[in-house]
This record gives sequence, structure tokens and C-alpha cells, in this order.
Amino acid sequence: MRTLKFHKEGNYLYIDEMEIIKPISNDKEATRELTNSKGNSLVYHTSHDTIRTKLIKDLGLFRRFKN
Repeated sequence: MRTLKFHKEGNYLYIDEMEIIKPISNDKEATRELTNSKGNSLVYHTSHDTIRTKLIKDLGLFRRFKN
């Protein structure tokens, strides 16, 4: 799905409006799509009433590496 509207509450991002890109019925394909998703695209199971994702703060791992 592509996120169109969302709001934040605490440590969670709630999806208010979305656009379905394509249904995925295979677990392996869903995992592959999830690992390749970028920007405002998400892979989410539709059995949930509310679509939310936990926000994770930047861990700063890449700050240790200099070009």
C-alpha cells in the first residue's frame, strides 16, 4: 500500500488514508516486497482493524563510518 495520510501518536504512526498497490497472498512474496519497500510504501496484513507501525529512532550506526 502507499500511504496518503497519516498521524503520529506517541511512538506510533497511524495510517489514515492509503492506496492499495497490489494484494499479496504469498508470505515469501510479502517478505520480499517488505524488504524492498521505500518511501511511503508499506506491506501490511489486512486482518488488523487499525494500521499502525512503531516508530524507531535513528540508532546512529552509520555515523561511526566516515567517507
